[in-house]
Amino acid sequence: MSAENENDRPMLGKTENDRPMLGKTENDRPMLGKTENDRPMLGKPFGLEEGTCYLVRGKQSETSYLLFQAVVEQGTPGLCITTMYPEKVRLRYSLASVPVWWISFVPGDRHYAPNAIGILAKVIEGFVDENPAGCVVLLDGVESIMNNIGFDKDMLFVEHMNEYVMSRKAIILFTVDPECFKLYEFARLERSLKSIDEPQLRQTLDNPEHYPRTGIR
Repeated sequence: MSAENENDRPMLGKTENDRPMLGKTENDRPMLGKTENDRPMLGKPFGLEEGTCYLVRGKQSETSYLLFQAVVEQGTPGLCITTMYPEKVRLRYSLASVPVWWISFVPGDRHYAPNAIGILAKVIEGFVDENPAGCVVLLDGVESIMNNIGFDKDMLFVEHMNEYVMSRKAIILFTVDPECFKLYEFARLERSLKSIDEPQLRQTLDNPEHYPRTGIR
């Protein structure tokens, strides 16, 4: 058997079973996934692997919403859990048919207090189980949960959700600002979840050659 050379070594763009992941094109322009014509795969939206939780790290949470919006528009059932007012999220990202639940102490239907992680976990599990063929969940509120229950309990919630989706065809996007965490706390998050760099992700979504969708701005 011939020895490995540079072309045989696995790259960020592929795993051993050819499941596309965040990587680069030959000219170093970042992509989420590749098809034969260098466009994101429809079967595995934007290179995201089913049964995986992703840590979208960066200061601009909007990029996670744009990715979520794009995956949902390809036909994947989606659930959005946010600290922003739900109607604003629906209007901003054209999510009229997508359930948007609010992390807030304000009482109301589909409102969940940031310290009610047991209820929140059941909600996510229920949605995942209702969509066994695959779904995507966006959770923008990890920092809010941490501020109310502490990092250790927040981490238990994140690890539980990560373990729960491993054997299922679901994708969870956790949008997180690293500056809201201590260095050792964020290191624990990165060890538990697959990381996506927000600026690189935004560059991919904004590049019309790789992602020819006119709706994202």
